[in-house]
Amino acid sequence: MITESILEEKCIALQKRLNCGIRYNRIRIPRPFFIEITGTPSAGKTTVITKLDTFFKRKGFRVLCPQEGAQAIRHIERTTPLYSIRTALYALPILINLSQGHLYDIVIFDRCLFDSYCWMPYWVDKKQMTKEEAELYQKFFLLHFFARYLDAVYFMVCNPAIAIAREHKTSLTKEPGRTTNPKTLQELKEYHERAFEKLSPEFPHLYLFDSTNYSEQQMVTIIGNQLIEVFYAKTFLNPIEEIT
Repeated sequence: MITESILEEKCIALQKRLNCGIRYNRIRIPRPFFIEITGTPSAGKTTVITKLDTFFKRKGFRVLCPQEGAQAIRHIERTTPLYSIRTALYALPILINLSQGHLYDIVIFDRCLFDSYCWMPYWVDKKQMTKEEAELYQKFFLLHFFARYLDAVYFMVCNPAIAIAREHKTSLTKEPGRTTNPKTLQELKEYHERAFEKLSPEFPHLYLFDSTNYSEQQMVTIIGNQLIEVFYAKTFLNPIEEIT
């Protein structure tokens, strides 16, 4: 028969063995750094994410690149605002869950919360959503409760003609897509630029990157170096204790 005192002693011993005081202490073991790369089609998002993943892993960091919402959400047509909402809701629980633990050092999202924000005006212009509905979703996805976890967000844009030329290099067809045509690409570029202009005063960790005149290597080098500086500053120069 195990007495209450013996049970207490054994539980304390197990907690020490598991380092519970350290394991769940978010000050001693910080949460991961979170990056969101969003932007217009063929602006270089996938290339940058792939290269950043390789770079940080080779530097000894444990990195996760969650599957993009567009790859995970296949059962909803892209012709409805429900698609933009659902893909953001796909990324949101990943962000929240990983922010509460220490599984990874760096998490790189291919589109997350700010992506949905940028798409809302598109659906308003297509008359598939009211302005009030769009603003409601925008406010929700940028709530402080979870948007604060994104340490760096890049809005990547590109000249439509250059973007289409990049698309054709690796595409099996040159037939224009719903979003990969000059008119829509220009519209999306303007949506992202306007969103950046509006949000950057409130979110200083936003960056607008026009990849038009950059090679793949230049894009990765510039963004990679900038991210190191951002992480270093947040950790050592301007550390802010998070309130959960």
